[in-house]
Amino acid sequence: LRRGVLAKEAHGSTIRLAPPLVVAAADLDWAVEQLARALDDGRREWHEPE
Repeated sequence: LRRGVLAKEAHGSTIRLAPPLVVAAADLDWAVEQLARALDDGRREWHEPE
């Protein structure tokens, strides 16, 4: 949510996304980029010592 994308956990390693039915390609590109950054942030928080 810090990056403006709301996702809901599902089972196992699945992330559930619910984009609007009508969405511009640029908006999808932005959302995918934000999700990638959020996953990278999470990876660093969980796997790199402080």
